[in-house]
Amino acid sequence: MRRHWGMIAAAVALLAQPVAAAPAKASARMPAKAAAKPAPKPAPKPANLAPAPLPDTPEIQALRRAFRFGFAPYEMLRTRQLQSSRVAEAGFGTGINALIPRVTLADAGTRDVTTPNNDTLYGSAWLDLSQGPVFFTVPALGRYHSASLMSITSDVVAVIGTRSNGSNGGRYAIVGPNWRGDLPAGVEMVRSRSNDAWLLVRVVVNGQADLAAAADGLTRFTLSAVNGATPLDLAVPARPDGKTFLSVVNTAIERSGDELLVARAAQFADQGIGKPWDQLSPEQQKLWNDSLPALVHELKGGLTAGKGIDGWVYPPFNMALYGDDDDLRSLVALGGLAALPRVEAVYVSARSDGEGRPLTGDKSWRVKIPGKLPVGAFWSLTMYQEEADGRLFFVPNELNRFAVGDRSDHVRPERDGSIELFVQATKPSGERVVNWLPAPKGPFVLMFRAYLPGAGLLDGSVRLPPVTEGEIIP
Repeated sequence: MRRHWGMIAAAVALLAQPVAAAPAKASARMPAKAAAKPAPKPAPKPANLAPAPLPDTPEIQALRRAFRFGFAPYEMLRTRQLQSSRVAEAGFGTGINALIPRVTLADAGTRDVTTPNNDTLYGSAWLDLSQGPVFFTVPALGRYHSASLMSITSDVVAVIGTRSNGSNGGRYAIVGPNWRGDLPAGVEMVRSRSNDAWLLVRVVVNGQADLAAAADGLTRFTLSAVNGATPLDLAVPARPDGKTFLSVVNTAIERSGDELLVARAAQFADQGIGKPWDQLSPEQQKLWNDSLPALVHELKGGLTAGKGIDGWVYPPFNMALYGDDDDLRSLVALGGLAALPRVEAVYVSARSDGEGRPLTGDKSWRVKIPGKLPVGAFWSLTMYQEEADGRLFFVPNELNRFAVGDRSDHVRPERDGSIELFVQATKPSGERVVNWLPAPKGPFVLMFRAYLPGAGLLDGSVRLPPVTEGEIIP
């Protein structure tokens, strides 16, 4: 695998590119002249037009619970199909049970996963464990790394890396929920809760000059499967109708092999979970089709719009370990799919300053990061603009600067070790540009990440100072 990583990595740069629709072809039976004059189409609705709020009826409440139960499995399979199809289009097989390294940092064109970071390289592997174990080798690395294993519900069931092994490597067999058998000596078993799973590797990059060394470290992770994968030919669009949504969710549950998930799904049978679409009444079908846009819209911004402290929203204790908390699971699936548990990384977000004023690029803001934070690996502050559908992506700017952190060699700290960042849409002139974090012209979201957080960040005794408004720096 490692010998061919360069060719594969170049091909899967496609993962960051949006899929363009194929141009429509004129019908072979239609004269060329007629084909050149297509019928006028109705004007499209504005992409940011919010759907009408749903009535607060028992029927809608039950539908909402069923939707939030199924939304994360839907998004997991949507991401799986998106990434694997692009690998297949590039001519590298199905992309299943293969670790695909991405040896460039995410940028403003990265759109395959919401809230990307600019701190680490990624290796992504979609696993099908229904046919037997997948063997995973972690190299000995002298830099932060982690490999998180997520079940089809997006719960993190294991994190292998610096926190668990230090700089030591290891050999692992990732197995499905019902696998039984013997493993070779020296191989540690990691059991997934579902047959379909996502393994996501992160390797830290300490600046642009460190990119090649970090990429070499990433490509030393290896993955191999003894047997093949069960084919999955499934369309999973970003904006499904009711029939598509339920079909994908039901497929995820059926393939999972997770008895607990199947039992939980039975609680939503009256809303259509686990049933063929044709068995739903016309009224149920209409309710799903009419309500889906609003149900998705209700999740928009929810992950970063909770009750904050000085404008900062801190993660709940069950982040990535959701259990029966479908509300949080669905919020993260839209706004931060593949988030790590708090013990591995703490994510703190802000949409407003300490006085509750929304953060927008038409003003200038100051963000103070204290010195000597209790962080075992590294921290960063990332800027995001929010799309109409609620997903968060980087802000294009002339410096291609999407985040600032403790490894940013251009940043100038204060005498006490703290760092004051200038956040605005326009580039400051002079020396202050070194501490500039570019913002969009409109609303934005700040995300602070601390990897391997210490006790103070975990127990809440260490907090970030509020964002404050300042003079625009010309």
